[in-house]
Amino acid sequence: MERWFSRITMFWMLFLGEVQSQDWTKCSTGCTCDGNKMSVTCNGLKNVPNDIQKDAKKLNLEYNSLSNLPSKAFHHLSKLTYLTLNYNELQTLPPGVFDHLVALGTLNLNNNQLKSLPPGIFDKLTKLTRLDLDRNQLERLPNGVFDKLTNLKELWLRNNQLRSVPDKAFDKLSKLEMIVLTGNDWDCKSCDILYLSQWIRGNGEKIKTSNAGYTDPDGVTCQGTMESVNKITKENTFQAGCPTTTQQMATSPASTTTTETMTVREKQTKPRMKIFQEELFSKASIFFCQVIFTQHVSLVVIHILAEIPLLHIVCVVRKP
Repeated sequence: MERWFSRITMFWMLFLGEVQSQDWTKCSTGCTCDGNKMSVTCNGLKNVPNDIQKDAKKLNLEYNSLSNLPSKAFHHLSKLTYLTLNYNELQTLPPGVFDHLVALGTLNLNNNQLKSLPPGIFDKLTKLTRLDLDRNQLERLPNGVFDKLTNLKELWLRNNQLRSVPDKAFDKLSKLEMIVLTGNDWDCKSCDILYLSQWIRGNGEKIKTSNAGYTDPDGVTCQGTMESVNKITKENTFQAGCPTTTQQMATSPASTTTTETMTVREKQTKPRMKIFQEELFSKASIFFCQVIFTQHVSLVVIHILAEIPLLHIVCVVRKP
């Protein structure tokens, strides 16, 4: 009897807990709730409420005074499809803060003070289609920070302090339709810009301006100039310290073209007089050897005449 009573009590506790989570008449302090749209909007807050309805699908926290986020701030909101944190004072994001938002489609973080992003911060957001990081203070991006966002269609990185992006930063974004990159400090004197330059040249139709409807691959310009990033190539950054041919061969697959290019550059770096002397010696040695073998002079005579073992070797090697 006691066992059945315990089970019934537990059932009612769970039932009442579920009813309470569905009660949209009770909204967090500082927030307004719309049960029909399953949305919550909060204003004038310094902290994220911990009693937001767990079945909420939309959470608007823009125009607050949030300077930091608890690492578990959204862990009970696994049904969220929309989260906006625009116009706050966020300087950092704790690792794992978005890990439970597996249904999230839109994440807006623009107009904050983010200087960096933790590695893997977006890895669990595999359904994300829009990510807005505009108007922050981002100086760099972690390697692979966008790799898991295979459904992303919009990426906003406008008006940050980015000088370059990591190699292959956008390669996994197979569904990307638009990206906004203007207003950054793109350093076109650095070799690190080469990936971005090449990627823009291959994805020009995705490069948008701020109005999102205007395509302008030439509008992403180098810091301090109006030169387009997509015009930068390895050749015009060579003097800025791009890898030498030896380093390039060590980090990329060997090819005939690379070898030939290296040979040409090596020749170009030798003094003209040295090249002339080498060519003259080569021609002279060939001529001398031909005369010797034409006259059927023995190798003994070669030693007597030249008294140089190297000449002996040259003639033997070049013997018809």
